[in-house]
Amino acid sequence: MPLDATAATGIPALAVDRRAMRYFQPDWRWIALLVVLIGISVCVGLLETWPLAVLIDSVLTARPQSDWIHQLFLSLLPASKTGQIAGLVLIGMSIQLIGYFVWMARMMINYHLNYRGTTRVRYDLFTKLQYLGLAYHRTHPQGDAIYRLSADAFGPWGIMDTVIGTGVAAVTLAVMTLILLSRNVSLTLASFSVAPFIIWSNWQFGMRIHERALVSKQIDTDLTSTIQQTMARVWLAQAFRRERRDFRVFRRAVLRSVHALLRLNWQEQLYPFVRDSILAVGAAIILGYGGYLVYRDQFLRPVAGGMTVGILIIFLDYVRKLWDPLKWLTEFVAKVRLFEAAARRVFRILDTPEEIAETPGAIHLPVRRRDLVLDDVSFSYRRGQHVLRNVSAEIHDGEFVAFVGRSGTGKSTLLSLMLRFYDPTRGALLLDRHDFRTIRISDVRAHMALVGQENIILPGSVAENIAYGRPGAGRGDLEHAAELAGAAEFIRELPNGYDTQLAEGGQNLSGGQRQRIAIARALLTNAPFLILDEPTSALDPRHELHLVSTLLHLRRLRTIILVTHRLQSVVHCDQIFVMQHGSIIERGTHQALLGRNGAYAQMWDTAMIE
Repeated sequence: MPLDATAATGIPALAVDRRAMRYFQPDWRWIALLVVLIGISVCVGLLETWPLAVLIDSVLTARPQSDWIHQLFLSLLPASKTGQIAGLVLIGMSIQLIGYFVWMARMMINYHLNYRGTTRVRYDLFTKLQYLGLAYHRTHPQGDAIYRLSADAFGPWGIMDTVIGTGVAAVTLAVMTLILLSRNVSLTLASFSVAPFIIWSNWQFGMRIHERALVSKQIDTDLTSTIQQTMARVWLAQAFRRERRDFRVFRRAVLRSVHALLRLNWQEQLYPFVRDSILAVGAAIILGYGGYLVYRDQFLRPVAGGMTVGILIIFLDYVRKLWDPLKWLTEFVAKVRLFEAAARRVFRILDTPEEIAETPGAIHLPVRRRDLVLDDVSFSYRRGQHVLRNVSAEIHDGEFVAFVGRSGTGKSTLLSLMLRFYDPTRGALLLDRHDFRTIRISDVRAHMALVGQENIILPGSVAENIAYGRPGAGRGDLEHAAELAGAAEFIRELPNGYDTQLAEGGQNLSGGQRQRIAIARALLTNAPFLILDEPTSALDPRHELHLVSTLLHLRRLRTIILVTHRLQSVVHCDQIFVMQHGSIIERGTHQALLGRNGAYAQMWDTAMIE
């Protein structure tokens, strides 16, 4: 479950940042090592030009410099000029190699931290999405959840990386400034004359890129949803000849994404052009003014400790490196907001209240045969719009019961309550006098095996699909469930029998075959309640009779709850509940209900005429 239940909507950005960085607390040793490597990397970056400066100012000159940093390098070298040249070459090469190694180590640790932290985010987010109720998933496109799991989950790492990078930039800039000031104050001030322009360009382009990246992210989310939706209804488009219409929808989504990306790419390319132009001006200022200082201090009026060619090279190198730390510092707000936006999208899901939440102290209820009672149950999806009204029924262990009625009478909603996908607005569902809301959710659902109207077939073998609700079942039990469901005959005719691989959604099966596999999947479980929602809708008369016969054989072994509009399937039920406008208006056996000549009798007469 989520690491932190604090609401992410409307809270300060700092709180979002702290919450994001908690995902990386378990890796504090790696973070400490990263900080050490960053320190080494900063030192290497500041030192890598010094061997060249020392070579020019202290070896290849008649008047060697004698300040501490030159003496430090020379103290490591032999007295001969050739030895000093060779030594400085080796030192320079060593500094470069150390820099490359440290950079590689930093990147690998970055990847490690990124993947581990993002994995934790994805675990929390996926778990939360699994526990959110049907009301959430029916009002949010699948593409949105996919995008949050695949892209937005990187938001917390982006925040962490930005904070680390900005800290490194601040330290680098401070040390670099101190070194330059110690060399020449006026040239340092000249070097920093381009800093306001760097800051301005970073701010301007950073904000524009940030805004356009957010727009592009949302458009990409919409594109993902469009792709998912259009692919899911390919068969519908083909049936109604709407391929061109769906292509136009897809094309509009793609073009919106392309246009958004092009606007973003334009800013991303204009940004380095402006950056390099400013750096070129800065280098020209240093080269011009610094060259004059070298000429003055070395030729016009030679002075000890004056400006040298080596120091000028240091200035040119440091000004080139000035951009990155200033970029990190000036872009911090824009960059961190971009990742905060992604993190907020993740935290918004994590903080969404679960409509069906397990109450503290919920009891463990072992799976066994029990009675089910509906006690004055009412339910509404929206306030004031009741789908079920005052539904009461007692279903005893081993009974075969049915809920019948026309579409829209609340039958399927009632089954959703039995599986505790929702809680009743009023009243209660009871298992042996235990209110569903006082029982662990997993225990309630372990009592129920569902065959729904939409029979989901997973990509995998026939055997894996049947065993989905009971993975450890033996092949004998699996085949017995298939026999009871009337699926064994067609399974034996498949190329590899129970090992035949099925396409996603069971596209290589007929509707009736998919339904029989779903029924076998439910029968294989040890759930004492077998709940079937329109199980014969895709079956031909022969297989419908076979299923009804199977249910009759199971009626004393399990409690069977059948929802259907096909009254031929309920003739032998122990109880039939007739629903109308969300209420039970009649109940009894088939013969008793016919004798009353009420709503059920009229439905039966209509069914016989059809």
